[in-house]
Amino acid sequence: MLNYWEKSDWELDDKHLKALSISPFFRSPPFIPEKSGLYVIRGPRQIGKTTWLKLILKHHVEKNNSCYFQSCEDIEDHQALTALLKSTEDRKVVILDEISFISDWYRSIKKTLDSGDQRILVVTGSNSVDLLKGADRMPGRFGFGGEFLLLPMDFGEFQNMRKQAGWPILSPVDELELYFKVGGFPFALLESGSAGLFPQKAIRTYQNWLEGDLLKLNKQVVYLKELMVALAQAIQNPVSLQTLAKKTQMGSHHTVQDYVQILENCFAVRILYAMDPNSGSYRFRTNKKFYFTDPLIYWAAVAWSGEKIKKTRSSELAEMVAHESLHTKFERIGFVQSQNSGEIDFFSKQNNWAIEVKWTDAVTELSKAFKTTAAAQKIVWSKNNFLKDWPRSET
Repeated sequence: MLNYWEKSDWELDDKHLKALSISPFFRSPPFIPEKSGLYVIRGPRQIGKTTWLKLILKHHVEKNNSCYFQSCEDIEDHQALTALLKSTEDRKVVILDEISFISDWYRSIKKTLDSGDQRILVVTGSNSVDLLKGADRMPGRFGFGGEFLLLPMDFGEFQNMRKQAGWPILSPVDELELYFKVGGFPFALLESGSAGLFPQKAIRTYQNWLEGDLLKLNKQVVYLKELMVALAQAIQNPVSLQTLAKKTQMGSHHTVQDYVQILENCFAVRILYAMDPNSGSYRFRTNKKFYFTDPLIYWAAVAWSGEKIKKTRSSELAEMVAHESLHTKFERIGFVQSQNSGEIDFFSKQNNWAIEVKWTDAVTELSKAFKTTAAAQKIVWSKNNFLKDWPRSET
């Protein structure tokens, strides 16, 4: 019996490619080389990894390359994966979606690569740490392959997708406010549409993904919800794990750390550590800042609180978006906090800059720490220049 991609015009009935064909915008994925090796694609759930895989599949089918596609949610363990890879030895291209569902998946891939396999192997996963650990256990075995990261759209790409769709062009500030409301997940932008609606369905869908992933890990969904709410309430403010434990039923900061790690692993949360402005070293033992990686995740947390969602939280969201933008461009950043002189939102000793985020038209109040701390580049991101005046990298 033919596999579905071996049938004539299969792409016309594929749900991912059909949805893409009627979408008002197209987010072009990076190019995957057509050389043998292992290609690992990481990114959060429903960011478009499966659609990307279907485009890769379509490309190779059109070139008459023998292919195999499999969702790993139906594969029980690494032994079953080994058997699958053995049974598809005649295929030039093997694509495995969400491989991180399989415990010890890397053992099967390593065994396959060590056997001298010359196929193109493309795998995706939504657990960043699991994929990285798996890749680390296979040093030198990628061949011509490599790793790719697919994250939510940043503000610039968000603007480009709206333009591509032919939707109304807004003022720079209004466009930013819309991004704060919708975020960079393509399915949320699609729901928002030309009218810029609040993506209620996308928020609930994202909540369902997180709940499902926690259940697969045999974790308490109620702990997840309480922690997400506590993190949303702490946006912009340094907080300890002990304080977060008191705000939830977890009771122990060790349990909080466990759940924070899960949220980090699924690309939902990042931690920003306090930094010594003189040495540039992190102060790991002091309070930390926690930021969601996308506005949609923030709104999902707010919705769990039971609080009526207000769309006037631009100050919090501006700082959160600034953090994610800086994180993707600079390797080592932190924040500076002094009991006597206040705080610097973002600081890089390595690149010699300090940034304050003030979502206002006229900036009138800056901390003593920002004014006095030694930094060659001092930038204040306000409504007038948000994400425009970028610090230079001095490395």
